[in-house]
This record gives sequence, C-alpha cells and structure tokens, in this order.
Amino acid sequence: MTEQTESVTTVASLLCELLAASKKTQRQISEEVGLESPNLITMFKNGTSKLPVNRIASLAKALNADPAHLLRVAMSEYSPDAWAAIEQNLGVTALTANELDLVRKFRIATANKDSRPVSLTLNPGTVHTMPLKVITF
Repeated sequence: MTEQTESVTTVASLLCELLAASKKTQRQISEEVGLESPNLITMFKNGTSKLPVNRIASLAKALNADPAHLLRVAMSEYSPDAWAAIEQNLGVTALTANELDLVRKFRIATANKDSRPVSLTLNPGTVHTMPLKVITF
C-alpha cells in the first residue's frame, strides 16, 4: 500500500508564485499594502519573516489574489491550532471565490435540497459535523 502525502503550500511559496505572476514591482506592492519597505516583501517571500495577518487582505488585493486563500495558507502555517479552533468552534471556514462558486453550482444542481449539516470523516475514527457557514472577502 502506497502512502499519499499532501502537498502543503507555504506562505513563502504562494507569495513567490503570486509575485512572479504580477507585473508590479515589490516597491509598488509594498506601497499599496502600506509596508515601510519593499524588503519586507522579500522577507515574506523567503520565509524569514511572517506576513502580518492584518496585511493579508491588502496584499491579496495588490497581487490580484484571493484573500481567503492567502488567509487560510497563512493561518494554517503560522497558527494551525488557532485556525483549527476557529473553524471547529465557529463552524466556519474561509472559502475562496472558486470554492464559493462550486458551492453555489452544487446548490443549483441539487435544487437547494441539501441544507443540513454533513458528517465528514477527516481522520480515521473521527467524525466531524460542521454546518456550512461562509466567510467571503
């Protein structure tokens, strides 16, 4: 039996991808985000400094990225226990625009008939029930 490993996106690797796709300079991005120096972008990209959570939305906007995705990646990397507690205790998860689009299409396809909580087995032997609540940015 072959063990599957999940590929984990880090903030640094995601920022490298987003910066490579952007036509903006790090100076332009840092100004849009309100950072005092473009060197901070380099530090986030290299993983030598953590991206402040209060800058996620503005950085995502400057990079034309989905803020929910960047938030989920950052919180999963920087504060995985806190992120898990937020999702579990509030029954909330941040959906990207693409995920929200899938949820809406699913609701259309099922004539909006499946509105009750769904049980999911995430870890063998553990069943998690979460009602669907969505945070959009």
